[in-house]
Amino acid sequence: MPEKELRFPALFGEEWWTADLDRAGTSGRGAAEAARGAYDRLGVPREELRPCEDEARDGTDLGRCFKVYLPPPIGRFGMVFLPEVVEKKIALRYLAFGVRHHPKGSHAETVYEIAHRR
Repeated sequence: MPEKELRFPALFGEEWWTADLDRAGTSGRGAAEAARGAYDRLGVPREELRPCEDEARDGTDLGRCFKVYLPPPIGRFGMVFLPEVVEKKIALRYLAFGVRHHPKGSHAETVYEIAHRR
């Protein structure tokens, strides 16, 4: 019998979620809504979580955070979460959704810059 997949509950604040969806295009909105639907029902799978960097090249510091690529495994979009303890269990607080890396010369914020600011 296969081992049950480890998942963490995701906690979404509607203000940040709505702001991020307003900024997303059609494909971004679709990726975000599909991921949130799955995370609300089942939680975030452990194997999709990747640690964020301390002092990244773009000047962000998200060393305590985790990211997921959407759609998995290496999609154009991402979400960033901050782990926290809720009722003696680890949950993931949503920080941001957006494009992982914009083309050179773009002045739009990446998901990492949004998360760092928040």
